[in-house]
Amino acid sequence: MQPQKDKTMNISIRKATLEDAHAIVTAEKEIAETPGYFCSQPSELSEQNVIKTINALGESENGIYLVAEQENKIVGHAFLEPLHLKSICHVAQLSIGVHHGWQEKGIGTALMKQVITWAKQSKTIEKIELNVRASNDRAIALYKKMGFIEEGRLKNRIKINKSHYIDDILMALIVNEKS
Repeated sequence: MQPQKDKTMNISIRKATLEDAHAIVTAEKEIAETPGYFCSQPSELSEQNVIKTINALGESENGIYLVAEQENKIVGHAFLEPLHLKSICHVAQLSIGVHHGWQEKGIGTALMKQVITWAKQSKTIEKIELNVRASNDRAIALYKKMGFIEEGRLKNRIKINKSHYIDDILMALIVNEKS
């Protein structure tokens, strides 16, 4: 995949490299500080895991890891990770993060468009799935705008503190109908 420029925002989207891992995990830890965006706690996120994912997806024809940049600064990232069991390997799990200070600038939309375009050109991926916290209204609106539909809800799945929970919404998009 060649880097893509979005002329309206002056951002470019390209495949992630190992050199991007530090910036990605730093941003993820910052995002995870706000309850209800990520399931992970900041202490559960590591550069080693990001490197492992970039390596795995870089060698896979069934998944992809992208970063969005503006003026050589990573401002968002997204990856599609294929499920590995034979009966569900046509499904890829989407993870996306728009870094703090860059929300509401179209970066999430640009990343989503690239991920969906890539998936539609894939020989194996037929469906993209994701989980989103019910409290993340901006992300839910973006996914709906991109054609994702709610397929289910896991009640009280995310525990914020001793007495506060958030539902996790399961959403999906069919990208390649085979039957």
